Amino acid sequence: MRLRGRAAALLAALAFCAAGPADALAADLTVVGADGAAHTLVQADLDALPAETLDVSFKGEHGTMAARFAGPLLWTVLIRSGAIDPAPRLHVRMTVVTTGADGYAAVLALGEIDPEFEGKKVLLATAQDGKPVGGTGIRQVVPGDARGGRSVRDVVRIAVETRP
Repeated sequence: MRLRGRAAALLAALAFCAAGPADALAADLTVVGADGAAHTLVQADLDALPAETLDVSFKGEHGTMAARFAGPLLWTVLIRSGAIDPAPRLHVRMTVVTTGADGYAAVLALGEIDPEFEGKKVLLATAQDGKPVGGTGIRQVVPGDARGGRSVRDVVRIAVETRP
């Protein structure tokens, strides 16, 4: 299963590299719900969702990065795609794994983004400083993190998992 995930990430990266300029922002995003059902969203689906704008800064490999990001909230994407039930009863036992085209993944507790708990405004940014985000056109941005490790570039997959 792990090899299959890496192979899928490699194929997604190769498909992106082969895309022409007109395709560069067309992002197919797979959202896997807690029940295992997969939903595919395209850039137009993300563009149709309400967008938030946040100024975010964090430490990265090359120093401090600061930018204004815009896009839908991760929470909104999970609700609208049907990946989670909006009732918070089990959210404290769930995680969200966001994976980039290169296979890099970061984990958030669902309670961090659930408005009934912490309500952190994690973005699936489609714009940075007023310009489209490069790559697949989606970047997860986690405000308040001192380091940018959970800022995933070229997001291609989001999976909700329930912990025992």
